[in-house]
Amino acid sequence: MGSLTAQILVGDAHSCHGGINPAFYLFLSENSHPAWILVNQNIFEEPINFRKGGRVKKTRIIWIPSIENMLEDALLMIALYVIKNRQIIDLFQKICQNSGESHLEIYEKLTGSQRDECYQECRRIKNLPKIVVTVTRGSTIQDQLSVLKKYSIEAELCVSN
Repeated sequence: MGSLTAQILVGDAHSCHGGINPAFYLFLSENSHPAWILVNQNIFEEPINFRKGGRVKKTRIIWIPSIENMLEDALLMIALYVIKNRQIIDLFQKICQNSGESHLEIYEKLTGSQRDECYQECRRIKNLPKIVVTVTRGSTIQDQLSVLKKYSIEAELCVSN
């Protein structure tokens, strides 16, 4: 696993004060093999009382993204696993066997035209959650941020100078 070069907070915008109430996090690990790691965890949920035996099920989904569309792969993950958009789920299941896997290599499972079809469908979604994207110097997605203009999404960007 390489160093983290970007992160995306995914959640609801606060109606009065701005900001975000994140429920999911996407981390981009790069170096020899890039990977998007999606985890669900809301830091504002009630703390667990371990004396009562409470447990939280944490899930982690890892995708090895396409290099040229790395940011769009992250948005596709959000559509599939966060908002669970029915059209995206149906399309993804139609073209991708074992689409429920927690570890997926995009190049292995989808052709370029199939990825494009998924991105086009994802761009039609009107209820994408708010995201805050933090990008470190040298991250591959630094040159892909303009693709966000093609989506109906509220996004705040934090980038290195």
